[in-house]
Amino acid sequence: MSKFIEGMIECPFYLREGEGFIACEGIITGSSCHHRFENDFQKRNYEIDVCSTNGGKKCRYYRTMALLYERGLKA
Repeated sequence: MSKFIEGMIECPFYLREGEGFIACEGIITGSSCHHRFENDFQKRNYEIDVCSTNGGKKCRYYRTMALLYERGLKA
């Protein structure tokens, strides 16, 4: 079953979320990067304020991934 927040996520690198973490596309092809939070309140706020706003462009990790694609270092 899909979670409500996953319908709001705009970031193209977002994969899934779980208890205390957000998983995003990894730098290495076929991998994922897990961003961990102290509690679900912090994680939920991050998802709403960063992942679900302006395509995720406020996120530092988004900028890293976008730069890799832009420079042709990730396909």
